[in-house]
Amino acid sequence: MLGETSYLMVWLWFIGAFVLGAVLVYGVMKAGRLRRSERARLDQDTARRQRTEDPHKRPF
Repeated sequence: MLGETSYLMVWLWFIGAFVLGAVLVYGVMKAGRLRRSERARLDQDTARRQRTEDPHKRPF
């Protein structure tokens, strides 16, 4: 009985580690990509914030 329980727990650990790894890989891949509109908005917001923080700084 105890042997079966530990065997099951080991498999649950491996399955959990696999699911966690898959979720992390998905998150990393998704976070690295922005759509064209999202990138443009991010650039505009960055330039606007830089102008408010330092009016003498030229936008890039």
